[in-house]
Amino acid sequence: MGKKAVVLGGGGSRGSYQVGVWKALTELGFDYTVVTGTSVGALNGAFMAQQEFPLVEKMWKSIRTADVMDIRVDGKVEGVRDLTDKAGAFLAEMVKNGGADPRPLENMLREYTDEEKIRQSPIDFGFVTVAFPSMEPKTFTKDTVPKGQLVDHLMASAACFPAMKARVIDQKTYIDGGYWDNVPVQMAVEMGADDIIAVDLDSLGVVRKLRFPGVRVRHLKSRWDLGVFLLFDGDVTVRNMQLGYLETMKLFGKKEGVLYTFSPGETEKLYRRVKGPAQLFMAKSGMYLIPGNTYTAHARAVRKLRQLLDRPEGRLSDSQMTLAAAEAAARFFDLSPTEEYTAERMEALLLESLNQQEQEAQKLPALFSAGSVKELQAYLKDLSGQMVLLYCVHCLEEMMQGRFPPSAARVLCSAVTEEFLAAMYLCSLKRAAKKDEKTAEKPEKTEEK
Repeated sequence: MGKKAVVLGGGGSRGSYQVGVWKALTELGFDYTVVTGTSVGALNGAFMAQQEFPLVEKMWKSIRTADVMDIRVDGKVEGVRDLTDKAGAFLAEMVKNGGADPRPLENMLREYTDEEKIRQSPIDFGFVTVAFPSMEPKTFTKDTVPKGQLVDHLMASAACFPAMKARVIDQKTYIDGGYWDNVPVQMAVEMGADDIIAVDLDSLGVVRKLRFPGVRVRHLKSRWDLGVFLLFDGDVTVRNMQLGYLETMKLFGKKEGVLYTFSPGETEKLYRRVKGPAQLFMAKSGMYLIPGNTYTAHARAVRKLRQLLDRPEGRLSDSQMTLAAAEAAARFFDLSPTEEYTAERMEALLLESLNQQEQEAQKLPALFSAGSVKELQAYLKDLSGQMVLLYCVHCLEEMMQGRFPPSAARVLCSAVTEEFLAAMYLCSLKRAAKKDEKTAEKPEKTEEK
């Protein structure tokens, strides 16, 4: 009989995401008996084998860059110039000292890890590092690491050379396991796992695309930016933990959504709310997404919807397409991905954001006066995503009044597909809200005596 496993990829500070995954898996009752990891995934994997979640959560929430490397930079990134300056600090350490000194991280690991608990744990634990300069992969399990050397070998797996110094153990030099396998699914399979949750932090390193017949592998990879992997910031840590938690719940079908998270049943409500108005907009623009339509706009819209939903194959339902368009609008308006939404709250926030942005757009009267496709493209290339979205909303509303040609709307869809789809949803939502207002304003009929 096979085993359940968790595979944790490398990615420096992005490893906070894995703490949220761990919390969700615990609540879900995913009884893993194997954990493998690389780099920060090896460190988190050791803690998972140690089975002390509250301790690790506390540790991660307190970590700052200075707690990991002996380098004078903080974790806050205040724009591109600040990021460039911080990258320059790491470059200087690489040139001067062969990489940043990771002794603060080692001290922290020795404080928080309990090697004996890990060795006695019922959870099998393994990790990857790489011998340098031969670049030969080296895999270790908790049973093959010499006693008293577990932290040393974990540091070897996490030695993000050349940004950090390589690790020397018994006169042998090791560097980050990501140079060989940053998400070590194969190791978990070799340890007997046939049901695997693999967490990819989308960082530097080799990710091996291998097939394992008879093995179920479910991948977790956030669609949101998890931050600069060498910089540790408390706010980013908390955000990443929540993303990891929510996205794991969605993977197991306990929550709904793709970019955002919804309570069960709420995404269907998003669709039902705009169903009627959306059909009007699609009919007027000729944008029904059905087989046989030949406009370029249709093909681009379908491709974009599949991309947003992460569904390269299979039929897209009306409910799924509505979700993709609503989430696109939410992203353009910078709604938080760490909240669990109801349909009602998402709709209210989108309408509020749209109203605020429409007021701001009044300062750009020329935006709404483009008289040709050439003029339109000239405007669009210099606008932010939000302003392009507002332009699409304006054009669709003008189209419904007969002042903007449906053919031009399809050109707009081809030029800025995601903004157009988000705008169609927002226009439909506005119509639905106005209909509700009119219904509420009608006086109730009273029976004549």
